Amino acid sequence: MNEDLNAYKQAYTSEFPYHWDEELLLKAYAKKIVEKLGHARDIRILSLGIGGQRVSRTIREQLHVAEYHIIEGSADIIARYRDETSPPSHVTIHHTYFEEARFDQPFDAIEMGFVLEHVDDPGLVLRKFRSLLKPNGILFAAVPNARSLHRLLGKSAGFMQNLYSLSQFDLELGHKRYFDSNTIAQLVEDSGYVISDKLGLVIKPLTTSQLQKLALDERVENALIDVGYENPDITNGILLIAHPA
Repeated sequence: MNEDLNAYKQAYTSEFPYHWDEELLLKAYAKKIVEKLGHARDIRILSLGIGGQRVSRTIREQLHVAEYHIIEGSADIIARYRDETSPPSHVTIHHTYFEEARFDQPFDAIEMGFVLEHVDDPGLVLRKFRSLLKPNGILFAAVPNARSLHRLLGKSAGFMQNLYSLSQFDLELGHKRYFDSNTIAQLVEDSGYVISDKLGLVIKPLTTSQLQKLALDERVENALIDVGYENPDITNGILLIAHPA
């Protein structure tokens, strides 16, 4: 691995044009992590990536965590995280690539929210971290959806030719591919997991700029999240909750 991950740091700030999308997706994603793990005590959990910090903040503040480990390949993002959060002593940040990380003990839960679209070999990453889950451990894996409602409508209207093509902003985020609900499920199963839940993350009926012009009430934003959970085939993102086979 020799990719400069610092090159993508600006995509994880409020100045990025799709920051609204990212925040809504991560709000929906983090909510399901809390619902699944909120009852557990003294858990050992691993996050792949810091990104915009919403998920790591939720884990720190809303879960009963004994050890929280985060892998992050960008030194600049790590520095920003330390400056902005002053993480407590039970949080350990590992500056390395996902593929090169090493741990001596397994985890109760591993979350890789919006990670697999970034890496060179998503199957390798899934297989590697399956070996780091306890036998009853939980994987949370979320990815953008090529067949989101807004993309389907855009293609039908002639604004895009290929649902799986990457835009300029995808490239700025470091995306390498798109999944749909079938291809991500197949990949996770082929990598040695049993899927217990497939959930949709946020119904997005229009483009980001169109939705922002509507100045949606927060209740409508929450409805986009709540309705999305039951419609993973057409939501903006897809969440799989899985266990080692």
